[in-house]
Amino acid sequence: MEQVTIYLELGRYFLNDGSYELAINALTRALELDPDNAEAYDLRGIAHGYRLEYDAAIADSKTAIELDDTYAGAYNNLGLTHYKMGHLEEAIESYDTAISLSPNIGVFYANRGLAFYHLGEYAYAISDYNVAIELDPTDSETYSNRGEAYAELGEYKKALADFDHALALNPANIDAYADRALLLTLWEETSGRGTKSG
Repeated sequence: MEQVTIYLELGRYFLNDGSYELAINALTRALELDPDNAEAYDLRGIAHGYRLEYDAAIADSKTAIELDDTYAGAYNNLGLTHYKMGHLEEAIESYDTAISLSPNIGVFYANRGLAFYHLGEYAYAISDYNVAIELDPTDSETYSNRGEAYAELGEYKKALADFDHALALNPANIDAYADRALLLTLWEETSGRGTKSG
C-alpha cells in the first residue's frame, strides 16, 4: 500500500503541475496496484478532463462513484465534465448529489451556479453563488460570476459591486475587469445609471 500512496501523491503533484499525461501514468500505476482505489480513479478522471478526453473522464468518475457512492468529490468532478461537454442538466444532477453528501463545500455550489447561469436560470445561479460566498468569502471568481448573473437581470448596481469586490480580492482577475468595463458601457448606453438597479 505504501507504493500506492507514492503513486497517488505523484499523480496529485503532476495534476497540480499541469503535467496531465504524467499524472495519468502515475495514477494508472496506482490502480494496477490497487484496482479498487476510488481516489485514483477520481484524480485520473480530472486529468483526462483537462486533456479534453471526456469519455475517459466520465468513465473514471463513474468508477470512483461505483467504488464509493459517498465520494462527493467524484460527483462534483463528474458534473464538471458534463458541464464542459455542454450537458448542463446532467451536470446539475451530479452537483446536486455532491451537495447532498457534502453541503459545506462552497465550490460545489459555485459550480452548480455556473451550470444554472448557462441555462439562463440566473436567479438560481445567484442563489448558489450566495451560498458559495457565505462558505468561502475569499473566492474572487464567484463574486465575478455572481456579478455576471446580476447584470443579466439588469441589476447593475449589484453587478458592479460584485465586480469591484472580486477585484479587491484578486486584482489579477481579468474576467472581472472585462465584465466591469462592459457593464459600465452598457449602463451608460441604457442612459441611466440608476435606470436599472438592484
